[in-house]
Amino acid sequence: MKVESPLSENVAQHLRTRLEQSARRPLSPQEQAVLDTEGPKAFILKQLLSKKFRKWSVDADTQQNITRTVDTALKEQKPIELVHPMGGYKIWRLPSSPEVDWAEFFGISHILQYLSGIAAGYAPGVHMQFFMYTFLPQRHDNISEGDIERYVSSFQALLDAFSEHLPSNVKLSIVRDAAFYSREEYFGLLDERYEMMAMGFNDFPQKQRDTFLTWARQNIQWKGVEDWTQLTHEQKEEKILRGAVYEVVGIYTVEKTAEFIMGGQRIVVFVSPGTNTIGIGSTKSSRAKFWIGTGVLEDREGALYDVVLTPSQWERTADLSRTVLEVSLLPLRNLGSIQVVHQRLDFSQPGETSPAATG
Repeated sequence: MKVESPLSENVAQHLRTRLEQSARRPLSPQEQAVLDTEGPKAFILKQLLSKKFRKWSVDADTQQNITRTVDTALKEQKPIELVHPMGGYKIWRLPSSPEVDWAEFFGISHILQYLSGIAAGYAPGVHMQFFMYTFLPQRHDNISEGDIERYVSSFQALLDAFSEHLPSNVKLSIVRDAAFYSREEYFGLLDERYEMMAMGFNDFPQKQRDTFLTWARQNIQWKGVEDWTQLTHEQKEEKILRGAVYEVVGIYTVEKTAEFIMGGQRIVVFVSPGTNTIGIGSTKSSRAKFWIGTGVLEDREGALYDVVLTPSQWERTADLSRTVLEVSLLPLRNLGSIQVVHQRLDFSQPGETSPAATG
């Protein structure tokens, strides 16, 4: 007979609650008062812009765009539609690659907690769409189509598991770039616009160029579809620049996908801040993107916190005291066990790259 430790029981209950209850909660008296006295529009906007979840300010133009989207939904009595753009892959630098791990589990739970108030107070509910770039990483990160498909499939399995416990007015779905373009069309557009963007890349502000170059440097799988490990330093730098330019092309110049994300019909929610975006992080205490991170639990004197670590943070915590617990919550490859770190993690000291600086 297996005897459960207090920590094991606490972790099992914590994870099950995340899976089954993240989207379910009653409104607080204060929330109910806003709904009753100010109406559904004010209620929904306060939920969307709540400082409990929002980690960065939202500019006036973005607030106006959000208000227009909410107005349309209320007029038509339709669900509030949101979109979360993301890479359709697990970064190769983590042992869980190419499938989801606890980072995605915590990220989905966090988003559902963020949306739970709207679901409780607005009958048509919410529809969160995870937009996945699945063609783009193959071109600029040297990631195989097979690894991309394994990631998307495992992410869908995770969404299906959460969906079994959602209120009827909450929906989660995946939308891929492949819904808008065939493989040939998409890569044709990338190549067609690459040269133009490559010539103008140096005209971008230095900070923006550095961001795209950092993403490419950290994401490129040097031994992926092609083996780039034996390239010279100069050749590798060329691959990094190429990856950065393709990122710009894929995000900003491919019309159908850009329109789906930024066209104004949906509210953009993201891990990080950005134009026309509500930045909520990946958990209450993490700002690392979950597809380039791995999930652990912090045990702070019995209180458990969901944490998403970047690859470099993962390496820095390798020697910290931890307990590895078996978990039987979901039959996914990387969710059979979880690591519980017995201290609060602090990456404010030198030696860490920015947790949000990975595409």
